Amino acid sequence: MSEGVRLYAGTQHGLIVWRSRNGGWEEVSRGFENGIIDSIHGCHDHPERVYVGVTHDGLYRTGDGGRIWKKILDGDIRSVTVDPTSDDVIYCGVEPVALYRSEDRGDSWVELSSLLEVPESVKKNWWFPQPPHQGHVRNIFVHPDDPRTLYLCIEHGGIVRSFDRGETWEGVSGGIDYLDIHVISNLPGRFDRYYVASARGFFTSEEPAGGWVRAENGLTRDYFHDFLFLPPARAGENPEMLVATAEGSPGVWRREGRGARAALFKSADGAKSWRRTGQGLPDNLDPMVWALVHHPHDSKSLFAGLGAVARGHASGTGGAGKIIVSRDRGESWEDVPIQLPADRVLWAAAD
Repeated sequence: MSEGVRLYAGTQHGLIVWRSRNGGWEEVSRGFENGIIDSIHGCHDHPERVYVGVTHDGLYRTGDGGRIWKKILDGDIRSVTVDPTSDDVIYCGVEPVALYRSEDRGDSWVELSSLLEVPESVKKNWWFPQPPHQGHVRNIFVHPDDPRTLYLCIEHGGIVRSFDRGETWEGVSGGIDYLDIHVISNLPGRFDRYYVASARGFFTSEEPAGGWVRAENGLTRDYFHDFLFLPPARAGENPEMLVATAEGSPGVWRREGRGARAALFKSADGAKSWRRTGQGLPDNLDPMVWALVHHPHDSKSLFAGLGAVARGHASGTGGAGKIIVSRDRGESWEDVPIQLPADRVLWAAAD
């Protein structure tokens, strides 16, 4: 396989695709220029196949690395995830809260309507502060070691999970006092350790049904979005964690007329403690770091997408965006020399 990379940047003003070429970056395509891209995910075994959600419009698929896109689902798309155990299985979350699954790469879909059968005590939290005040599925987690286990982050609304591939659901948000949930994941290889990034805290749990506790020792920010795990630097060590943070929520930024004051933090002990990282970045980043993605070939490298926007809604132009790259596990960063509008989501695939 080639060691090339394709970057898919979902922005406030459409999607842009680049490929690495001759030591630089070549633009492949631009699309959906009047659309807001709020979700993107690609396939493991078929990296040329990528899915992009356009808010208030629909879900699109490319099978040729971003040159041609085909609409495969209508709706206000807010999240999309490819099952890590099968490139054929796709999950898509929308606003108002609903979840769809395809088992044929997006050619046909079924709604997992049992999600709407959870108790009213759970559904009453499904709202959003901006009109039309409806919650949406922000993040879909399929356990890589058991694809029957699903977790959904609802913004706003909390966390729900299923152990039977979406046949039945339960709410598992205990201990989280403000249910604006962004991203959930497990400690790699484990079923007894989960983490959640939210608008007012970073949490962990051994058993989410038993409740969540804060895991913020060393963090100096209080708003959390994307996070990911880095393979251990040495055999036998824990995976490292990297989380994108900000000071206050987007509503606070707007009221105070300032940027996000974003920052990156790392943990080497499963979120028991954190330290600031990000050599080469300003002390206070005005744009938020909305997206963190692994490099498809180099386990020490990763990309981040930045933009002065709010992911939950679509107000404002967001100005210019930025993509940055780290080649030393998130310790230091430099700009990727490409221009783009404010970035919301990012995907990096083998080319």
